[in-house]
Order: sequence, then C-alpha cells, then structure tokens
Amino acid sequence: MNSSPATATRSTPRTIIWLVSVFFLLFQFFLQLSSGIVIGAIMHEKKLAALTAGLLSSAFYYVYTTMQIPVGLLFDRYNTRILLSLNALLCALGCFLFSTGHNLFMLFLGRLIIGGGSAFAFVGVTRILRQHYPLRQYAFMIGLSETLGFTVTVFGMIGMGALINHISWQNFIAGAGVIGVLISTLCWKYIPNNKPVISNHNQYKVHLLSMLKNKLVWINGLFVGLEFSVITVFAAMWAVPFLQLKLECTLETASILTSIILFGAGLSCPIYGWLSMYLPQRKPLIHISCLSTAILFLFMLYLPIHNIFIMGILLFIIGLCCGAYMLAFTIANELAPPESLSACTGFTNTLAMLSAPLLQPLIGYFLDHFKGNTNLHALNDYQLALLIIPVALILASLLSQCLPDKSS
Repeated sequence: MNSSPATATRSTPRTIIWLVSVFFLLFQFFLQLSSGIVIGAIMHEKKLAALTAGLLSSAFYYVYTTMQIPVGLLFDRYNTRILLSLNALLCALGCFLFSTGHNLFMLFLGRLIIGGGSAFAFVGVTRILRQHYPLRQYAFMIGLSETLGFTVTVFGMIGMGALINHISWQNFIAGAGVIGVLISTLCWKYIPNNKPVISNHNQYKVHLLSMLKNKLVWINGLFVGLEFSVITVFAAMWAVPFLQLKLECTLETASILTSIILFGAGLSCPIYGWLSMYLPQRKPLIHISCLSTAILFLFMLYLPIHNIFIMGILLFIIGLCCGAYMLAFTIANELAPPESLSACTGFTNTLAMLSAPLLQPLIGYFLDHFKGNTNLHALNDYQLALLIIPVALILASLLSQCLPDKSS
C-alpha cells in the first residue's frame, strides 16, 4: 500500500498539516478530559448518583473504543481530509446536542456522538505523521502531539470550573461545538486531498487477520489501557470530587489541580519518546514508569496531605511518571504489517481507552456501595474505590515484561 501524491502537500508545509490534525486531537482531549468538571456540575445540578455520573462520562468511550478498529481501516483505505473534516463536524453536533440536554437521554446521546467523532482524532494524527515524517521521528512526534494536546487542555481546564459556574455548563459545551466547526473547516482547507492505494485487497485482509491473531498486539493494548487509566479514569472523571473532599477545596481549585496531572503527563510523553530512541532497552523504562506511578498514587490517596501546593507537586510528579504509555504506539508500529498500520494503531487505541468505560462506572458503583445508607461519600470511600488504579498499574507493569524490546 502506498499513498498517491498530494498536490496540497507541495503548497502546505508538513508542520501546518500536522498542527491542524493536532488541533483536532487536543479538541478530543479537551472533550474527553474535561468530563469530570462538566459532569461534576451536571451531577450537582441534577442530583445524579455516582454510578449514573460514571456511566454518563464513560458513554464517550463506549463509541470511541468500539470505533477504533473501523476507524483504522478507514484511514488505511480512504481520504484523510474527508475523514477528519466530517468527524470534527460530528463532534460539534454532539456538543450542540449535549448542551440542549435537559434529560438524561439527550445527555447520553450527545456524549455518544461526541465519542464517535472523537474516535478519528488520534488515529488521524498517526496517519498524517506516517505520511509526512520519517519513521525514526515517529515516537518523538507522537509524544510531542500528546504534549500539545495535554498542555492546551491543561490551560483550558485551569479556569474551567469558574467559567462553568459563571456561564453554565450548557453554554460552555455549546461554545465547544463552535470550536468543532472551526476545526472541521481547518481540516478541509489544509489537510492534503489524498488517500491510500491498496494494490491487493486480499493480501490486506490476510495482514489484518494476522495482526489480530498476534498475542503481542493484544498484550500491548492491554498494557497501555491499564497504565493510561491514571488519565482516562482518575484525571478525566474522579480526580475532581476526590480532591474536593480530601483538601476541602472548591471546584475551581480541584480542576486546577487535576490539570496539573495532565500537564505532567504531557511533558513526559516526548521525554519517554526521546529516551526510547537513545536507550538500548525500553522495557525497564516502562517498568519504572508503571511502578513509580502506582506508589505515588498510593501516597496521594493515603498520606495526610492537606496543603494544596504539596498536593499539586505530587500530582505533577504522578503525571511525569505515567507518560511511558505512549511507547505502546511505537511498539504497535513495529508489530503491524505495513499495509495495516492505521488499523493496528486503532486497535491499540481501542484497548488503551477500554479501561475508561469499564473502570469509571465500576469506581462509581463502589463509591455508592461503600457509602451505605448515607447521602454523602466519605474520604475513605474514595480511598477504597480508587485502589483500582494502582492495581491496574501493577498489572500494566507485569504485562509490559511480555512485550518485545528494541533488541528483539
């Protein structure tokens, strides 16, 4: 499989093409990771149970994870510009529906549509990187893309709690929909109008089936899903209410502290990518990342930290430690046949995000179970329910030892 020449590439610098695709990616991050703050406001307004709030947040991931393999297949076979433009527009439609959600049905429908459109963002970035950048830069550029996505999300989340309190969550999400329309326009204008050319469709199917039968592809995806749960499960959903309870702080303060985790993770992604390029082995790097994150997470849960500044430093270090999950996409590139690279990326991303729809509501269930007949959750309830995260990190460390190293 190769790519047909794109006339737009001659006139549009590859950096601009990459930045436009990253703009869509950071929009996806923003919609995905801000759910803890937005749904926290909805939870308070509509008196939702923790399980219901967890299900509403994870509705994004139900469609997102289901779509990843089909999305990879589409990018392997169809026009990148059309796919990114249409699905940025779909994200905008989901935002507009969500903002008008006066009942749970409309909220769930809007969240599902947002998840469907967002499913194209990350795989689209990886497709563009493979089309326009040399393979040796792939790990670093993926990490840099994540850094930009996380960093912009962080700065957006810093004042989000105060903004939502001021203009309402409905107007906030409607504004996000307008941004989605803008991103769709940029994708259509700047991304080259080309598509892959598949010379042998039967051979493509053989390569795809071979990839899905490769147990290392599955182990790699499960590893990234378990380590990434720090972001998709804790930071995206349960960090804000936990920090409000532990520190007795406001929604605004908790949202700023949550953004610090994302900032640390964003900074660490290209660092891990750079280290993996120059170190002879990457498995020790992954092992240290998982275990150090698990230990620091336990410190955050159980140490009697009540100082906001100290908690912020701890959360930043947790973010710095967890960034090795990005190496899974470099490993996926090595495991996949050349004809199905996007499909393998999509499959890996499916398993990467699978922890969210499973663990977000599971933690909500445990919170409701532990509180018993009382109306409020206690700090001890969160400490017990959130033990799921360090357990996931330890499992990720064990799985990573089965993955191939650079030398193999």
